[in-house]
Amino acid sequence: MTQLLTTAPTAKGASPWRSRLAFLTGLGLAPLALCLWGLAVWVGASVSGWGYVASLLLLSAGLLARSRRWMAWGGLALLLLVVTTRLVFARGTHLDTLHLPAGGHRWVNRLVDERDGTLLAAHALMLTRRLPRSDTREFVSALEAAFQRMGSAEGMVATPAIATYLGLQTPESFDALVMPAAGKDRPDTAVVFLHGFTGNFAVYCWEMAQAVRSISALTVCPSVGPLGHWWEPEGARTLESTYAWLAAQGIRRVYLGGLSNGGVGATLLMNRVPHPGLVLRGLILVSGAGPQAPAPGVPTLMVQGRTDSTMPTPSMRAYARRLGASATYVEIDSGHFAFLDHHEECRRAISTWLRQRETHTP
Repeated sequence: MTQLLTTAPTAKGASPWRSRLAFLTGLGLAPLALCLWGLAVWVGASVSGWGYVASLLLLSAGLLARSRRWMAWGGLALLLLVVTTRLVFARGTHLDTLHLPAGGHRWVNRLVDERDGTLLAAHALMLTRRLPRSDTREFVSALEAAFQRMGSAEGMVATPAIATYLGLQTPESFDALVMPAAGKDRPDTAVVFLHGFTGNFAVYCWEMAQAVRSISALTVCPSVGPLGHWWEPEGARTLESTYAWLAAQGIRRVYLGGLSNGGVGATLLMNRVPHPGLVLRGLILVSGAGPQAPAPGVPTLMVQGRTDSTMPTPSMRAYARRLGASATYVEIDSGHFAFLDHHEECRRAISTWLRQRETHTP
């Protein structure tokens, strides 16, 4: 009896502390959950995005209300369900996110839908007027439409943007989006597409791959960092590793392309990065080039928005004139985001040029 009286207060005293800790945790989670709910409404979140929001709302409400702790367990269960679903199914029908050069996958890239973060950033850039009006006439709506097209074709996909913003991309360990060649099990031709500022996104690589399908080539989009500074040593080494991986897959012919900063990088790295065993067939520059870069010495396609002020169109025109007959210059009635808001024209220009190159040269 003495022992029971001694230990009972300890058992009773532990419960209020646990309740207080649960309440404080819920108090900390509630503002985060409400903030995420507001952002989800603002951008029109994906199904998994709403799943994360709902799970945090349930969890915080359950922790704040002692009589409804079942809500907290429900929130945890929903959170686990969303995470498990994305880990299992976010791999795309064709488009894959590989961890190169070793192979395999980074599971962290499957946790969040690329659409949610990208649209949030796009809305924020528009709200703060960080992008020129001439470049953003249809930017957000075009981005939403691009994600809808990719989602219909691929289902849930992983995104290298997660690892990029966690600082995990290095030349020795980086993510690359890979789209197989249409109708070929072992293609000998690939298009390497370098991303621009803000990092590597599946939606841009998928758009490029739709044009590349016309020549049944492999599409590979390696990742460097959020700034897209391919001309720095890390970018050059990442491209070297990508070329080495392609050669090991049996690829013998390569087109090098880039979007925005990636286009600048492609023009600067074209003659700097060795590619033993690979024949460089040409350059594909979308909304970007290094105007002061040496002439690449291979056929070059330039796709440029007429009102682009991020990569000023007059500079791009001057670069095309300097290349002379080796350049094919296509100007589209758009700004810097022509690749999205006029995707059909861009796709047609790229696929036509690629078919001509494959048809008229050995």
